[in-house]
Amino acid sequence: MTHSIPSLRAVLAAVAVLSATPALADASFLDRFEGRFAGKGFVQREQDTSPRSVSCSVNGTRPSTNALTIAGSCRAAIIVTRKIGADIRFDRATNRFAGTYTGSSRGPAQLSNGRLNGNTLTLDLTYPTPVHGDRNAVMRITNAGGGRFTLAVTDQVDGAPKKTSDVTLSKG
Repeated sequence: MTHSIPSLRAVLAAVAVLSATPALADASFLDRFEGRFAGKGFVQREQDTSPRSVSCSVNGTRPSTNALTIAGSCRAAIIVTRKIGADIRFDRATNRFAGTYTGSSRGPAQLSNGRLNGNTLTLDLTYPTPVHGDRNAVMRITNAGGGRFTLAVTDQVDGAPKKTSDVTLSKG
């Protein structure tokens, strides 16, 4: 029986280390977004029948180990500029990401229930007022490393899922 107590302690220690490892790996995903990025894509405004081409530039900073701030702007045509950004934090207790997204004409949107699967962070997005008939959408941020990431929002439009924004940014 004396052999089982050290064995139990070893198993508990291993479980504690293995449980902590995914949380550390998830928070380290945020490191990929540090620095200046620029790129292009499209945004589908609710009142427009077709998407608008945009060029964007953002700066990513890490205010703490479990947080990321992305701030910048996107330009459509020559005269329309909108500030965009996201404040994302990782909660080690729940192993989830959450935060705030800025860029919608409706005001800041809440990001919640963020799950990291491989190189893609999927977040539930809740607008402050209805967009395309409801307040809910899904944001996907994909970053495989190498100084490039994609930010896309999918919403229900006329009863079917549709990408309403898709922007790819590269470091530099």
